[in-house]
Amino acid sequence: MSKKTKIGILGGGGILNAHAPGYTRLKDICEVIVAEPDSNRHDHIRKLLGDNVEIVGDYTELLEREDVDAVDIILPHYLHITATLAAASAGKPVLTEKVMARNVQECDQMIEACAKAGVSLTVCHDRRYDKDWQALKNVIDSGELGEILFWKLEHNQNVIFPENSWVRSRDNLGGGAIMSCLTHQIDSLRWYGGEVESVTSMSKVEESRMEGESIGAVIARMKSGALALLSINWYTQSHEAPNGLWYEFNHVTGTKGEAYFMSGKGTFVKIHDNQPKVFEYDMRGEGGFAKVETDNSITGHQQCIEEWVKSLRGEKAEIVTDGTDSRKTVEVAEAAYRSEETGKVIHLPIEPLPWK
Repeated sequence: MSKKTKIGILGGGGILNAHAPGYTRLKDICEVIVAEPDSNRHDHIRKLLGDNVEIVGDYTELLEREDVDAVDIILPHYLHITATLAAASAGKPVLTEKVMARNVQECDQMIEACAKAGVSLTVCHDRRYDKDWQALKNVIDSGELGEILFWKLEHNQNVIFPENSWVRSRDNLGGGAIMSCLTHQIDSLRWYGGEVESVTSMSKVEESRMEGESIGAVIARMKSGALALLSINWYTQSHEAPNGLWYEFNHVTGTKGEAYFMSGKGTFVKIHDNQPKVFEYDMRGEGGFAKVETDNSITGHQQCIEEWVKSLRGEKAEIVTDGTDSRKTVEVAEAAYRSEETGKVIHLPIEPLPWK
């Protein structure tokens, strides 16, 4: 494929800061057009994508254009389904930012529409494309940790949005912090350890910040038999404060060893007998954790976009977050909400229900 692939980016909000570098580094093989109705954002869009980037006010204009090969949806969560159905109807392959949709039923409609139209549906769960997160998966997949007993995944952040922000609305966001960002940890747990069998959950709403929960905890039993604890705290300064907490932390305990990833620090592993067989690493201190060296020259968002563009061009690509798989991440989050509502353990799969 010699001509450049033309991508229509639907939305020019904050997450464009993460997506834009993915396209600028691929400028030799793709170009972008951005649909953003808020003209106040246009100058920032040009700073990210170049002074000559084309900007239109209505994304339906992009869907009608034959020169647009595919669309990247970075709109608020509640608009993912509307934009995806429209894109599918126009015959455009879709990349949508996580979270895929507000609930399982919306995910199912998106999957069905893209399947009927014969176009691909990919979700930008960027952690699966991040080199440090991949390094932890490689350790797990090596089998050297033995039988996996326990997972602990955390997300810490201080989230305060303006009064008029769409994120403050439960309907717009799809709930609260659990659906919005703990889905990073839920998706990674599934990627690392297989599917979830059941969940129980509790959460805390801080009305001064948002309608949905700012703090949530989910306990899961995996189909493998392992237990998992996932938590999100949007009420801590974490990594933004001097000597603050970590932003994200993934820890896995096995019968033969353990490993973890901590944002800002990297991926570390400890084999109990100090004799790894599948992968190599330098033991720094008897009995200590050793760092797994990784190449962090590009971000997970950039790698995801590169793989997606390659797939659009008919090249070999490593897409590990298609819509059918990402639906299962939304299902776990929705099950957590049903646990909170009912005070019961919720077993998966769950029955899809309309958004209410």
